[in-house]
Amino acid sequence: MQYINKFTNENEGKAIIDDLLNECWDGNKYLDANFETLKQQKFKMPFIELLLKEQNFYCCYCMKEIKNDFRTTLEHIIPNNNKNLDQFQAYLETEELGQNVIDKKEFSRKTKIISPEKYPHDIAYHNLIASCDSNTHCNHFREDKYITAFFFDPLIQSKVMYDYLGIAYSEEYNEDLSTVGITTNEDLRIYRVLWKELSEEFENPNDINEEELEMKIYLYSLNDHLDSKSNKIISNLFGNPSKKEELMKYKWFFYYYKNQIQ
Repeated sequence: MQYINKFTNENEGKAIIDDLLNECWDGNKYLDANFETLKQQKFKMPFIELLLKEQNFYCCYCMKEIKNDFRTTLEHIIPNNNKNLDQFQAYLETEELGQNVIDKKEFSRKTKIISPEKYPHDIAYHNLIASCDSNTHCNHFREDKYITAFFFDPLIQSKVMYDYLGIAYSEEYNEDLSTVGITTNEDLRIYRVLWKELSEEFENPNDINEEELEMKIYLYSLNDHLDSKSNKIISNLFGNPSKKEELMKYKWFFYYYKNQIQ
């Protein structure tokens, strides 16, 4: 897990939303100044590019390598359709959100102020991060459930840990990790374990060739403790189409486990 610094590109991010607001002003009110408009390619593509840069091109939750394409999704920290006032206020206790975000229902749509003091939460730069598009973890898995904004914790990398079985855990944020589906998701767990195994033998993940990768996967598949679900995931890595390409997108864990060894 990594800390996300939303202040890195905030001026550029706000500028994109300012352009959106300016385009949506019809002379009397803001018309369609909402998330659907932000998803238009002319706004979405440069917006996601900024998010990816501040996230080092990793998913905000599972640390998968992502890029600016249709597979990368925009994740609302405060859910777009949040209906719980207490939860909304709890989100605002974080500096990033409290200083820059207002409930979209409270945003004045009949007064043209660009840049506004605070942005409606459905399009606010500080309330949006980039996620992968998995249905079994991360953005789509979480849906509108409440989580703390743990990625704004500067110490998050030391507070979220991954054990030798590939299980993610955190004394402070375990409930949040479970809510976004990355604690014991079996696919993610297997990917992490394989990178742990590889980190013990290689100095650089880019030095691992196809044959060496397949041998490591095969040797791991011989472990007696694997259940039927784990065996199926391992089999899929050899299947056609193979999931090895997906595995390679989780190289972040090679470096994580390599640092644990050292």
